[in-house]
Amino acid sequence: MGKTGTVKPGVQAAVVAASLFGLRSVDPVLVQETNNSVVWLRPHPVIAKVGTRKDSFDALTREFDVASALVKLHAPIAAPWSGSTPVRLGSHRCTVTFWNRMDDDRDVDEDAISIGLSLKGLQRDLDRCGRELPSVKEGLERTRSALFDDQGMAAMAAGDLEFLRSTFMHLRRQLDDGSLSERPLHGEPHAGNRLRTSSGIRWIDLEGVCRGPVEWDLAFLPEQAWTVFEDVDLALLGLVRALAQAQVATWCWAQARFPNMRVHGQRQLDALRDGRTPG
Repeated sequence: MGKTGTVKPGVQAAVVAASLFGLRSVDPVLVQETNNSVVWLRPHPVIAKVGTRKDSFDALTREFDVASALVKLHAPIAAPWSGSTPVRLGSHRCTVTFWNRMDDDRDVDEDAISIGLSLKGLQRDLDRCGRELPSVKEGLERTRSALFDDQGMAAMAAGDLEFLRSTFMHLRRQLDDGSLSERPLHGEPHAGNRLRTSSGIRWIDLEGVCRGPVEWDLAFLPEQAWTVFEDVDLALLGLVRALAQAQVATWCWAQARFPNMRVHGQRQLDALRDGRTPG
């Protein structure tokens, strides 16, 4: 774990929480640190997700509950670690959940049709799992609050921030003016939230599960994947794809203290300004 004082707080919290279930990690590694800290509890095939935001307990607990229900339906997801429950660590001011670790096998072929079919199956399972999901508009409202927080968005240049705010609000009004059908969605089914395994695609990071138009999920997929879905509204898809870009840009710039998030946020912003999908 390194010398005293050099261990990241998220890693410390993950190790402490794991010990409550009798799991001792002697070589934990920080896999990712953005909105949550993601820790591989080596040598065990277990991932800990550590959240420190004000809404982390509700978000991570809901994700864990939804995923537990999906496992019973044999849904294509990475499952919660069996026997664990969400842990709220007052000493670390965080919430920790535990998940089975799965490798992303880059030797496994992945085509757009397979991605679309897998996501369609996940949406069907979300509809069957019996859990109440929030509207996609609740997530958009949280984005609006973050976007208009001057202190939280201080890393952005003034001109870029003005563009992002005006574009987001314009797109949001267009969405609100229309009549939307809602169905269960993953919420953020981009490439970083799916794993390639020998058993097929497995979806991760279900914090964003919600109800909304199917076009919202499709906005994150390659174009050919849309063909497996019926009655896709291409005009609505264009609108929500731009809105999703604005949302991703907002949250990336809100976490601009992480260099990779700043880079990703700029890519999303540039794509939004140019009216294209980021490559």
